[in-house]
Amino acid sequence: MRKSIPIFVAVALATLAPLSAQSQNRAPILAVFAHPDDERVIGPLLSKLAREGRETHLVIATDGSKGVRDFAHIPAGPELAAARTKEATCAANRLGVRKLHFLGLPDGGLASFEVLGKLRSGLAAIIDSLKPAAIITFGPEGGTGHPDHRLVGDVTTQIVQSDARYANIDLLYASLPTERLRTAPPADPTVNGVAEALLTVRVPFEERDLTAGREEFACHRTQYAPAEMDAVNKYLAHAWNGTVWMRPWNGTLHDPGIFKP
Repeated sequence: MRKSIPIFVAVALATLAPLSAQSQNRAPILAVFAHPDDERVIGPLLSKLAREGRETHLVIATDGSKGVRDFAHIPAGPELAAARTKEATCAANRLGVRKLHFLGLPDGGLASFEVLGKLRSGLAAIIDSLKPAAIITFGPEGGTGHPDHRLVGDVTTQIVQSDARYANIDLLYASLPTERLRTAPPADPTVNGVAEALLTVRVPFEERDLTAGREEFACHRTQYAPAEMDAVNKYLAHAWNGTVWMRPWNGTLHDPGIFKP
């Protein structure tokens, strides 16, 4: 893998100023996903960043209240939402996330003008508060293809491209290479891959980060039986091959060294 050369970009000095100026590479990294357990796709990266002293934040947009699995014996609704909040907190703690942000929007119910408006305002408020160096979310393929995944990625992209204040935020779409998924062991759910050539941001991680990712995934007991978790872990480990794969939303990075310690 070719090593990139760090470039220092700026951090905002005022609320209305562009998110640029000095030492941008030490600003927080913000991950934005739809459901508790979606962070799994970049779990090893979040672990790596925390180990290296980088401040990370995780946004979960929905309450997860419709993720019913028969083996968990929890009906859809507030009880399941509460259980999944605890699971997300467990996972975030294992990955060293500085703060977990819950928007509490309806699971499977983002596709309305009212809810999309709440999603946009909630995300924009977090972005304005943190002034992150980078945001990681789903691209148009939406990971497993879930509509909530696609909508969260779309709204995050809309925010970043809507205002010059966000011009220096590196927005990245997390995915997995199609070529490696073709030979991955079976699992459910599977992921919509992206051509490896397009996944130009490749961050290697260590075995301890892979372990941390498995342990954070184990927090999500209402969603996966042990055998299912084992299959997904093998599927992801094969697809990652020691690397978290991403692509810049517009094809380029402001700071090619953004994930360097």
